[in-house]
Amino acid sequence: MRGKAWLYGAGLLLSGQAMAVCSVVSTVPASFGSISSMTVRSAAQTSSTTNSGLSCTQALISLLVSTDHFYATITSSTAGMVGPTGDVIGYTIYGNNSTSYPITRGAQFDFGGAGGIAQSIGLIAGPGAKTVPLYLSSITGSNIAAGLYTETLNIAWVWNYCSGIGLGGICLGRDTGSGTASLTVSMTVTNDCQITAPNISFGSAPVVSGFTAVTGQTINIACTKGSAYTVGLSDGQNPVSVGGRRRMVSGSNYLAYDLFKSAGTTRWGSVGAARRASSTAEVNPGNGLGIGSQVFNYNARIYTDQPTPPSGTYLDNVVLDVGF
Repeated sequence: MRGKAWLYGAGLLLSGQAMAVCSVVSTVPASFGSISSMTVRSAAQTSSTTNSGLSCTQALISLLVSTDHFYATITSSTAGMVGPTGDVIGYTIYGNNSTSYPITRGAQFDFGGAGGIAQSIGLIAGPGAKTVPLYLSSITGSNIAAGLYTETLNIAWVWNYCSGIGLGGICLGRDTGSGTASLTVSMTVTNDCQITAPNISFGSAPVVSGFTAVTGQTINIACTKGSAYTVGLSDGQNPVSVGGRRRMVSGSNYLAYDLFKSAGTTRWGSVGAARRASSTAEVNPGNGLGIGSQVFNYNARIYTDQPTPPSGTYLDNVVLDVGF
């Protein structure tokens, strides 16, 4: 009698075991964060979501097999993240943290049974409910304006798997279902510039009147597509406190000089009207091009109304800044 009671109790235990159940839930948005336009164009950026809309509870005893499936079909009304001016940033979607599992838009992707991604992430093995992550990598080469870029992905889920296994590997039941989730993908693109500004050399002379002006100097600036900006040149490290002339220094001696806009005599500075607007560039005036430089001409001269300082090598550093 004791043996029969024990067997009966075991039968009750097995029939009451938990079975896995899947459902479509709200997703966790995927964000690439804030990236400069130059970086987006030149280097792939990555992002991910921990939850792409499918959630499954655990089974106490279960094992996915090759006939079990977790299908996802991803579609969208756009071909990538769209920005405020209509520019598009494309990206690739992956089924796991590897480029070995790219997901094609509009095609059914199987996260798989035995040996698949669902098995590796413990989708129904627990503990607790598990969700399906997705991984994203941006496509380089986009010439884009600054701003917020977004896309809404529609993810259609279909699943069919053995939700619980009893003694002898017998399937206790199958969980089947379907549903659609929406996933928001975003990136904030910031303004940026690439600057080429060669050094200036006045050469040598025995007296200040012997120095000739340095003409034909250029600064090449490539800024984010569509960006309006201004360019400023600092007063250097040793400016005159009154009058603002720039000065090179050698020991305790100074040699005053200045930088002037274009080929003229208007001093190029760092504040207000002393700056230069992108619309005044000699080559490609206007807003930034993204790809391609705008060229700003300038000239440099040593003031001849100063006493000739002692001989030496005179140096100064001027900071160029771009403001948006």
